[in-house]
Parts: sequence; structure tokens; C-alpha cells
Amino acid sequence: MGRVSGAEGPATPSQRPPWDLRPSRPLPGPPPPGRGLSNRAAVALGLSVGAALVVLVPLGLFVLVLLLRFVNVPPAPDGPPLVLAHSRLQGTWQDDDGGRLVLAADGTFSATDVCGDYTDAATGDSSGFGFPSTMSGTGIWESGTYASRDDATEVSTEFAPGRVSGRLEARGTPGSPLLWTYIGDPDDGDLCVLRKVGTEP
Repeated sequence: MGRVSGAEGPATPSQRPPWDLRPSRPLPGPPPPGRGLSNRAAVALGLSVGAALVVLVPLGLFVLVLLLRFVNVPPAPDGPPLVLAHSRLQGTWQDDDGGRLVLAADGTFSATDVCGDYTDAATGDSSGFGFPSTMSGTGIWESGTYASRDDATEVSTEFAPGRVSGRLEARGTPGSPLLWTYIGDPDDGDLCVLRKVGTEP
């Protein structure tokens, strides 16, 4: 018998030749616009963040250092800034280690191992930076009140022959005055405090 006309078998996919290397499925296309950041936007954002960090991090460290310095400065001795007349300054002042400063009415003084924040005008050296913080000798002294020093009386001393000088500030109460200063860097917390122990003979 012959083949029945119109009778066909099921359809089969066409066979691809072995040299056809195209993928069997189409590759996905580019993402639709409007999703995520473009390369330029991402680069711009990264540069902006980097620039902000470069500015803000050093600024923050600088502010932190200033705050730490302010917090670490040791307190001044008890009592408010004090104004003392020249006559009230005359007499003997003694520090915690027994050093003595005798201020005479004629503007001269004598010192025996007395503490202070001293500066050598000839060399520029100062106490706390390799220069002694105690001195002995004689010289001249004077006092004054300066608004820049909290309206406190300031005593300046100049040792003969006029090279080494120091400054002290009055504080406390009229009944219990003292002269004081920081020695060297205030952050080091080294104070010189003199208390009056006698009047001029």
C-alpha cells in the first residue's frame, strides 16, 4: 500500500549545524533607564564623600585637641583675682618648698630659691623649657593692674644685671593673699604659689 496523503508526524525543532555558536537563548538587554546610579553619578558621589572626609576629619581632630587642652589646663589657686596696693605687696612671700621672695618698699627685692616662671632675655630660654624654675639673687620689682590679666595686680621682677625676669599675679582675699603663676606650659600643671608670711621689717 502507498503512504496515506496528509498524514504527518509531530514537528521537531530544526537541527543547528555544529559551527553555529550563537547562544540558544537571547542575551538580556541593557537595564531600563532610571534605575540606580550612572557611572558618572557614582564617581561624583564618591569624590564628594572623599572631599568631605578630607576636610572634616582634620577639622574634627583640631577641635578635639583644643578641647583637650582646655580641659587639661590645671585650675588656678583658690580665690578670685585680687588687686593689692604697692604697700600690701611689701614683705616676705614664701613658696611651698621654702623659697623666699622679699619685696622692699624702695622697689628692690631679694630672692632665695624662689619658684617662678622666668625668662632669660639674652637667650630667650624660659622655665619649663630647660631654664631653671627657681632663682636666687637681687634686683628690682614693680607692680601694676592690667585688664588683660583679669584686673589682678601683677608683680614683675628683674634680677640684676637685668637679664632674667619673672611675673606673678595676685589672687585670693585681702586677708589671705597669694602670688602665683604657671611654670612653663600650663598643660604641664606646674604651679608656683607664694603666700605672704611676714611684713617688711
